[in-house]
Amino acid sequence: MNTSRTFAMAMFTALFLSVSTVMAWADDPPGRAVDIKYLSGQVSVQPGGVNDWAAAAVNRPLTTADRVWADKDSRAELHMGSAALRLDAETSVTLTNVSDQTVQVELDQGALNLWVRHLFGGEIYEVDTPNLAFTVTKPGDYRFDVDPSGLTRVTVRHGEGEATGQGNAVTVRSGEQASFSNGTSLEHQISDAPPPDGFDDWCRVRDEREEHSPSARYVSPDVPGGEDLDDYGHWQQTPDYGAVWVPAVAPGWAPYHDGHWVWVEPWGWTWVDDALWGYAPAHYGRWVFFGGAWGWAPGPVVVGVAPIYAPALVGWVGGPGWGVGIGAGVGVGWFPLGFGEPFVPGYPVSRNYFQNVNVTNTHITNITNVTNNYYNNTNNIQNIHYANRAVPGAMTAVSKNVMESGQPVAKSAVKVSPSEAARAPITSNASVAPSKNSVLGVNAGARAAVPPAQAISHPVVSKTPPPPKPIPFEAKQEALAKNPGRPLDPQTVQQIRARLPQQNAQGANRPGTPGVANPSAGKPAPPTMGAQPAANNAPRPVPRPPTAGQVNPGRANPQQVNNAPGNNPAARPVPRPPAPGQANNAPQANPQVERPAVPPADNRPSPPAAEAPVNAGRSPAPEGQRPPTPGSPNNGSPGNNVAHPSEEQAHPAPAPGGGPHPGAHPAAHKPPQPPKKNGEQKNEGPKER
Repeated sequence: MNTSRTFAMAMFTALFLSVSTVMAWADDPPGRAVDIKYLSGQVSVQPGGVNDWAAAAVNRPLTTADRVWADKDSRAELHMGSAALRLDAETSVTLTNVSDQTVQVELDQGALNLWVRHLFGGEIYEVDTPNLAFTVTKPGDYRFDVDPSGLTRVTVRHGEGEATGQGNAVTVRSGEQASFSNGTSLEHQISDAPPPDGFDDWCRVRDEREEHSPSARYVSPDVPGGEDLDDYGHWQQTPDYGAVWVPAVAPGWAPYHDGHWVWVEPWGWTWVDDALWGYAPAHYGRWVFFGGAWGWAPGPVVVGVAPIYAPALVGWVGGPGWGVGIGAGVGVGWFPLGFGEPFVPGYPVSRNYFQNVNVTNTHITNITNVTNNYYNNTNNIQNIHYANRAVPGAMTAVSKNVMESGQPVAKSAVKVSPSEAARAPITSNASVAPSKNSVLGVNAGARAAVPPAQAISHPVVSKTPPPPKPIPFEAKQEALAKNPGRPLDPQTVQQIRARLPQQNAQGANRPGTPGVANPSAGKPAPPTMGAQPAANNAPRPVPRPPTAGQVNPGRANPQQVNNAPGNNPAARPVPRPPAPGQANNAPQANPQVERPAVPPADNRPSPPAAEAPVNAGRSPAPEGQRPPTPGSPNNGSPGNNVAHPSEEQAHPAPAPGGGPHPGAHPAAHKPPQPPKKNGEQKNEGPKER
């Protein structure tokens, strides 16, 4: 490690220790979003605040109140870095709450797999069904099945959790299956977990692929999509940027060019990349141009510190009078931010958030100076020397209509000359007001599978009080147009909410009588939920330094660098090897996306030195290893539950299909290639523009 990097590390550590007790503003956006990682068949999404469905797109970020439907013969995987949700055919879920502390999911019907790699201290993973609310208490693999007869089955392959409802809480341990009936009474039967079926085997293969990703040496395990980089480029050590991932792309390719923009609140304009590897490089790290090629430099890897998600790490250009031959001469442009350059959010944030979103995504030696210069002082962004601004082809520009309507950028992008790029005025955000199409995304006009209508009135049980429903997009569209491109501040949101009819302001997801269906249940419109109140949007726990000379159990040292997955057993679970001599017959809905896992190297190189970020982390709980030891007995305490109605028009999920099959380790045998399904999003290798 050179002297300058050692000094930077010391500066970051001192800064971290001095401000680590400062909590984030309650109205800050969450530090994570949910990545649509994999699709097969017909999968649809309904963003919060709209009633329309759109065909899902890989790499689209999801957040609180968004809903997902996997139709017949379809599957989907949603990823959060430290956890994954996998949907089988005819499954309906709602992301009730996605905050720094809580992931709360409503399962209306079908089969859902939840894989939790590790739990940070105080973190909640909760699955709400018509019979119960299930809270994960240990990392592991969990399956939930809801059928139309009113039966919920919870299968714990590894881990442990607690079901709550109107009766005494029920603990379900590793290797057990609990079947719940008779409404929310928690009447149940516990038996041994059944043999894996085809859906279970598919989930296992997905887990193992991620467990053995070579990119995990360089990318934080809490960055969704890091393992997607493995087959589409190579890692290269550089003297200036450390480890850099270089994609296999055509000459002339540039970041943030092949994809489209969507409006995702509370962040606003959000990039959705076309490349199957495009999620992590679009929302974390920085892009650098060296040796005539582009490379992606991930942020520092620090144990127990989760990188902060950003909607797009770009510098914006535009404004009145600036045009590059785009219709009326008023367009919008952008370029990727470079190594060490600050990201200035175009949405309202606290000073602490500003610091965290930057130091967890790039190497900044003096974050206090950067924050003083640019937080709430966007005029100064004109003075930043942007390295990528002058790179030929780095700046992309389109008409405002292309952005507003969610159209593909590459088809309409205008070439920006170096002279035009040099004089383009820098702005803090894209001055474009969203439309409903930009909320739905590029597939707004495509046929989307819509769930059937018979299950809309079913309530589900919640232990964690659900957040209020989001404001309908139409109700805030006028306010959004007054300040184009900037999401509404919390005060404006509250003012608009106060003007809504009472039933719309409260909605079906307000807390009701514990364990009893909410009286407002069954109202089909608007079928979405909303932003978490301040109490439930609390930031992730602040890592605090232990007393001198003592070990702080359950909390990570902010200076410790995660050199390899195996160096942090609390953050990366122990893979489950198959029985000797067994073959891998796991069904794979997407043979190209289903890449064989790569075995971990015995001598992995260390990543570049990382500066400790400021108050950005969550501390891993002691229960960090998988499979865990069966836990304490059920204490019999009743859950504090509230019920809220399912807003999903659902269809009964099919019975679990396929019998068990043995599986060889992916490193030894390439997974078999199943017949291709209609609508499957395939990976034909790196695409050239």
